[in-house]
Amino acid sequence: MLSQSAIHLGPPARTRSRRRARTTFGTVFLLVFLVAIFEGAARKWVAGSLSLPLVLLRDLLALYGIYYAMRYGGVTPARPAVRLLLLWTGLVFAWGLVQAIAGDGTLAIMLVGLRFWLLYVWFGVAAALLLEPEDVAAICKTTLVLMVMMVPLVVLQHYLPPGSFLNRQVDGDEDKVFMMVNDIVRTTGTFSFTLGYTTFLAIATPIALQYVIGGGGKRHWLYALVVLGSLLISALVSGSRATVLLMPALFVAAALCMLAFGRAALKRRVLVWAGMAVLVGAVGMTVFSDSVQGTIQRFHEAAEYEDFGDRMETIFLGESEAYVKQSLLGAGIGRGSNLASYLERGEITFMLSETETGRSIEEAGLLGYVFVALKFLVCMAGLWRAFGVARRTGRCFAILLWLVGTLCLMSWSLIGQLTTNVLGFLFIGFTMAVTRLERLEGRKRPDRRRGHAR
Repeated sequence: MLSQSAIHLGPPARTRSRRRARTTFGTVFLLVFLVAIFEGAARKWVAGSLSLPLVLLRDLLALYGIYYAMRYGGVTPARPAVRLLLLWTGLVFAWGLVQAIAGDGTLAIMLVGLRFWLLYVWFGVAAALLLEPEDVAAICKTTLVLMVMMVPLVVLQHYLPPGSFLNRQVDGDEDKVFMMVNDIVRTTGTFSFTLGYTTFLAIATPIALQYVIGGGGKRHWLYALVVLGSLLISALVSGSRATVLLMPALFVAAALCMLAFGRAALKRRVLVWAGMAVLVGAVGMTVFSDSVQGTIQRFHEAAEYEDFGDRMETIFLGESEAYVKQSLLGAGIGRGSNLASYLERGEITFMLSETETGRSIEEAGLLGYVFVALKFLVCMAGLWRAFGVARRTGRCFAILLWLVGTLCLMSWSLIGQLTTNVLGFLFIGFTMAVTRLERLEGRKRPDRRRGHAR
């Protein structure tokens, strides 16, 4: 039950100890991922006091993964990526120190900022360099299984009233439950907030579509129907406009990529699954017609409040207020995060801009512009390499991942929200690892052709 991209990624020649180190890192990666997925469930259904211990557990696992990668996995300054990351780390640390001394920042907020700006960036880079094909396969399996198993939960949340146990918030306040429209709840799954669940769905979507369209093997059609149906139901009951738009858009992108770069058998499979997706979608929208109507109503209400183009501009470029009240030094790295607001005010909220770009600029001033520019360059480089891989190998998994990865780096609350910070940088590291492995596989093919020619 794996995507073809995950199955056929051939590991490069390594020593036995290096391969073992990489597999161990893959296990740590999965543990961090699983803690991020189930942390909210423990907080809202067991005890809200578990918040800090679970965050510490997750961060300690990430620190151990970074240590293990450096000690046993070869993630050292000998690698150009590590040297660049060391330079960025020094720059962020120095900038935060100047903010704490000469600006409005404090040491506590600076430490929070270092955690948001650096910890999972390091972990993501380690993942990009160390994850092996078997790790990629395990991550894909885990993500798909979690998505499928979460469907009954989110369907129940969708139909239950906001005061029910399954729709409980961490603080138990029924009035803080997000509603789609009227009495229809916006589902959270195992997460403590709607943003966590929609982030998880965005991560699962390219993996699910690659498996459905590009997968193969015994009984694949049955498993693929389950995955496709689960993805559709999850999107319909999520109440998220972004999720509802992402799924069909990414399906179209996947179909076009596979028709353009895929082999003949894959192209036929694309056409079959395109028809199947239309059929499954029609059935799903009929069964969950109330969700469809609620989502349509949300789109209408949003259109009355804000133009779609203006909304996209705000999401990717930030609020105009962020540019008006900006300073060269910034308000302090970490100040725009929900963790900083909890430390300063005792409540989870955003003290600066709600958008990622606006928050980056307000927090770090000039360094914020550099951060946004670096993320944009990473996206462009990733997409360029992904298209190169598709041309050489006929595989489009990396393209799908980088399309979502671009949304992740340019619009998700990576430095503002704890769960998104973890899942976002884990996803980018995973995406880079898949791209690296597929490039290695693509380089092998010309060599084999030359060997046959000789």
